[in-house]
Amino acid sequence: MSERRHKTNDGQEHAAEEFEPYEMHNPVPWPLIALALALAVWGILTLYSTQEAAQDTPPVQQTQGQAQSGGQQAKGRSEAGEALFSSHCATCHQVNGSGIRGAVPPLAGSPYVTNSADVPISIVLFGIENEIEVAGNTYNGLMPTFGHTLDDAQIAAIVSYIRGNWGNDAMPVESSLVSTLRERFAGRDQPWNGGAELAQLFDTGATDQTSANLEETR
Repeated sequence: MSERRHKTNDGQEHAAEEFEPYEMHNPVPWPLIALALALAVWGILTLYSTQEAAQDTPPVQQTQGQAQSGGQQAKGRSEAGEALFSSHCATCHQVNGSGIRGAVPPLAGSPYVTNSADVPISIVLFGIENEIEVAGNTYNGLMPTFGHTLDDAQIAAIVSYIRGNWGNDAMPVESSLVSTLRERFAGRDQPWNGGAELAQLFDTGATDQTSANLEETR
């Protein structure tokens, strides 16, 4: 700001204040500048994160389509398993998996069905004869082999069906497991020798079967 003097009509001099141009522009406080920069950086980071999240999120339609496809496959396998069970197994084991008292062991609630999937697959592949104990009852009969008449996918469908019905809640099986067991016992040409032999090879969940039982039946 500067001072300039001038005369009035009465001949006296008076001082008048004048503002310099630079005084009309006050400098911006540095805290305000820092705040503006921080907001700008935050906005850029937020935009970048949002774009990254959008790229990583799969389309909803694709996810729903995959779930629908998986459900249809499971339904188809269950229907195939039920049809195969009805035509090959239900005569002896009954449509409700209850078996025939004193003659054919039940599948419902049987540890031979719900424990290791290797057990029911191996039984369907090669059959079983002699003693087997299920739910406190001993059965002594002969189940024929289906390994020569059913392929791996068909056996997997049957085993998956019996593991998931009549109160059984075990996981379904894939045909690849059937193939593995078929190859593992490729040289076998006779049925399993009762529950005792199965217990020596697999987790049957039937602790009452011992090697002594196996020796007695040989």
